[in-house]
Amino acid sequence: MGIDVIIQNQVHKQIEVLTGGALESMSGVVSNAPSGSLLWGIHKHADTMFNAKQLDALIEEIAALSPRNDIERELFAMLSNAAEFAIRQRGYIWFSGD
Repeated sequence: MGIDVIIQNQVHKQIEVLTGGALESMSGVVSNAPSGSLLWGIHKHADTMFNAKQLDALIEEIAALSPRNDIERELFAMLSNAAEFAIRQRGYIWFSGD
């Protein structure tokens, strides 16, 4: 499997689950993320949830990264778009590891 990415609204109701081949690279991105970063803090085998304030920081963090290939570029765009959507919903992103 991998890391599922779920957008929730402010009462933690699931409103979208991200899908696509780029998500297969999520575990690798997490493993290679800079120590102490939000991406580094995503647990590959458990649950991690970010609130709106953390999502703002995640968007900035992703913008500063250099994708190693087109798949990572697509993943970073998906995560940034998901974070922006969750913020507009005053919600969360839940990362559900294996």
